[in-house]
Amino acid sequence: MSGFQEVVVHVNDEAISGQAVELAAALAAESGATLTALLAAAPVNVGLSLSAESAALAQQLEREQRASLRAIGERLAVAVQERHGVTIELRLADGDPVEALRAHARVADLLITSQRDPTRVGGLSTGQSARLLVGSACPVLTVPHVGWSATALTRRKSGILCRALVAWADTRESARALHDALPLLERASQVDLIQFVHADQGDLSSIRESLDRVAGYLGKHGVAAVAKVVSQAEPSQGERMLRSGTPDIAVAEALLSHATDIDADLIVMGGYGHTRLWELVLGGVTRTMLETMTIPVLMSH
Repeated sequence: MSGFQEVVVHVNDEAISGQAVELAAALAAESGATLTALLAAAPVNVGLSLSAESAALAQQLEREQRASLRAIGERLAVAVQERHGVTIELRLADGDPVEALRAHARVADLLITSQRDPTRVGGLSTGQSARLLVGSACPVLTVPHVGWSATALTRRKSGILCRALVAWADTRESARALHDALPLLERASQVDLIQFVHADQGDLSSIRESLDRVAGYLGKHGVAAVAKVVSQAEPSQGERMLRSGTPDIAVAEALLSHATDIDADLIVMGGYGHTRLWELVLGGVTRTMLETMTIPVLMSH
């Protein structure tokens, strides 16, 4: 896996971020990549008061937070050094963690983050992940907070992240994700290339031909992908209402179901979204995957 030479992993707690660090260390060990852990948590907020007492409290809380993050990073670094023989450079970042991650992504090949557990403080929220994805200069690999364990997967005979599911759409975002994921796909033992279409699209031969060309491209990189077009019925009005008017959620659900069926441990897909002056708008599939993923998902925008 020669494509990744600079890997950055986000750390803001021990339990959830620890899985991301474990995965990052395993990948770095295989590729000989440099691994950096960015210790970045949300800024301390003590309200709008500008009193000297509040300012002193904020400074004390920030010092404690930085000390806690440093200690977490050092413990994780020792653990992965013992298991993988990988040295992690620890960097503390102040301010908005998304902005700090974006800055580091400009000179990284892969950024690894964690999905937020609603009951804990670790990882990134869906909103933070969306901001990072839209503004990141490199692919973002997000690790789910439940149902997945890097240490368990490293004991597989086939290795870690070796059964990949690539969700294809004829878009720039999907193509970029495919290209960015090549270092992972080239080492995979199984790659399924899947495209979802509506059943009423008529003749699907041209879609299959296009997907076969994508599989052919992967073949030139030594990736033997199995291509499949999946036809789905258009959701009914009732289904649209149940899904809050977002029919794309059905695609995300089908993608996760297919990943389970083939025992995939990685999903590769384009990340869809754009910024407006006052809001960030995500595509339905992207948002649903960020919220409900059960295995690591690599996205590129």
